[in-house]
Amino acid sequence: MARDPSGAIIGTYYLKPNQPGLGSHVCNCGYVVSDRARGHGVATLMCVHSQQEAVRLGFRAMQYNLVVSTNDGAIRLWKKLGFDIVGTLPGAFRHPRMGFVDAFVMFKRVDA
Repeated sequence: MARDPSGAIIGTYYLKPNQPGLGSHVCNCGYVVSDRARGHGVATLMCVHSQQEAVRLGFRAMQYNLVVSTNDGAIRLWKKLGFDIVGTLPGAFRHPRMGFVDAFVMFKRVDA
């Protein structure tokens, strides 16, 4: 959990196996940053921390299953932090204003 100097929660994430059993060496992570904290590096810090935790927990890789193609900020950040787009899911996200848009699967080895 990320907190501001007053102790208010400004971001959080989850980290879990992406699949049970034989796929459990790859983790999945999801992040939420409060609107007022966006653009202040909170997502960057959480992503770096989550990768460290993934290594500590023995995961070999991290995968994001549904990165919305219109989320330019997230895509730019994930790429900057070493993730690659490994797949496109055509029309997989129903955007409230844009209708059906593509989503990406993004992946990074964390044990190398």
